[in-house]
Amino acid sequence: MSHLSVSGLFHWLEDSFHAAPKGIIFDCDGVVIDSRKANIGYYNALRAHLGIPPLTPEQEDFVQMATVHQALNSLCPSALLPLLRDAAKRIDYERDILPKITHYPGIHALLDLCRETGIRLGMDTNREDGMDTILGNCRLRGYFDPIVLASHVRRPKPFPDGALAIARQWNLPPTALLFLGDSVTDRDAAQAAGIPFLTFQTEGLSEASIADFDTLRLALARFREESTRP
Repeated sequence: MSHLSVSGLFHWLEDSFHAAPKGIIFDCDGVVIDSRKANIGYYNALRAHLGIPPLTPEQEDFVQMATVHQALNSLCPSALLPLLRDAAKRIDYERDILPKITHYPGIHALLDLCRETGIRLGMDTNREDGMDTILGNCRLRGYFDPIVLASHVRRPKPFPDGALAIARQWNLPPTALLFLGDSVTDRDAAQAAGIPFLTFQTEGLSEASIADFDTLRLALARFREESTRP
C-alpha cells in the first residue's frame, strides 16, 4: 500500500471525521523527532561497554518504540544490568546524544496551521523524561499540551491509557481525534482507544499513511478553504 496523496488523505479524513479532526495526538520518536541514529548509537555504546555485539535490525526497531526500561531489560542479560546502568551514567546526554536528534521537515508549518485552525495538539510517548530538553533543541516547546510520558500512566503504549488521558483532558470523544504514529505500539494504542490512526512514513501498518508532514498540512488546509467558500 502506497502513501496517500493530499487528495487521498483529504477524502480519508472526510470519511473518518466528516471534517478536520478536533485534535491530533502525536507519537514522539519517529514522528515529531528523528532520533533513530541517536537511539541506536546510545544503545550500541552501552553494549560495547559490556562487550556485547551491536543491535540487530530487529532490536534497532524495538528500541524506537520501547520505554528505556523495556529496552535495557531486553537488550542485556539480567546479570549484566547493574553494569549497563553504570555505563549509562557515563554518557553525557546533552553532549553525546542530543546533537544527533532533529525534527522532521515540515513539522513547524503543520503545527502552526493546527494552531490557527483550532486543532488541539498532544503527544503520547514512551519516553520517560528529557522531553523539555528535546523539544527545546528542536524549537518545539509550547506546541503540545498535554504531553503524556510513559512515567505518567500505569500502562504505556501499546495500551490506550495515554491517548485516553489526552482525550479526557481535552473533553473530546476519541472518535474526534487523530493519532499520528509510526509503529505497531502506536497503532495498537490508537485502536484500543477508538482513535483513527494515520501512519507516518511506514507503509503497511494501517490503511492510511503519509510520507511527509506537508501532505497532512495541505489536506487540513483544504478543509479550511472549503469552509470559507460562499
